[in-house]
Amino acid sequence: MQTSDFIALIAVVISVGASVLAQHTAAKSHLTAAKSHESASYHSGTDLFMQLNMVFVEYPHVRPYFYDGKPLTRDDPNYHRAQAVAELMLDVFEWIWHRREGITEVDRQAWADYVGSMFALSPVLRTYHLDHLAWHPTITDLYFSQGEFEGTSLPHQRPQEPEGA
Repeated sequence: MQTSDFIALIAVVISVGASVLAQHTAAKSHLTAAKSHESASYHSGTDLFMQLNMVFVEYPHVRPYFYDGKPLTRDDPNYHRAQAVAELMLDVFEWIWHRREGITEVDRQAWADYVGSMFALSPVLRTYHLDHLAWHPTITDLYFSQGEFEGTSLPHQRPQEPEGA
């Protein structure tokens, strides 16, 4: 074996070693980024949910519209606040459900059950959602597909888009 062949062989071995090391480093970096994303999704969702809970602490008079099935009329003095809370609640649901891949299966199921319970308990939330279906597409798809509106006076299917829309 000539010196140039030996040097070429060493260069190939070093190149293969560097490639293996780079692949290992990239895989480790990917796993770290995935765990970081999962943690950020979990903490962001928890923070949003805690802020939503604080609304009910600061404004306990709107809680019955969401947890006790209290109906809401336009002349109710709490109308605008309850509508704002419904929008906030749906925004939080949408954000968390949109990022459901970043949470565990157990938490995902618990979250879906909670959202389903809130729809069942709150005519304000159901009505606001139906009035703004396009604003919350993942929640809309989830709950129309799971039949969450069955047994209510609300539609049982997602409305059809007009032709040519």
